[in-house]
Amino acid sequence: MRLDRFLLTLVGVTESEPRMVWAAHYLSALAKALMDDVELGKVH
Repeated sequence: MRLDRFLLTLVGVTESEPRMVWAAHYLSALAKALMDDVELGKVH
């Protein structure tokens, strides 16, 4: 996921596409939330 976020951010910056940068950060936060939920599920 980090590579995808990096590539989206890179494309967003080099092509002046702020939506790509926003998408990278949004998807990264979504993935982290999902991983946190999975980790909590393993504990319980």
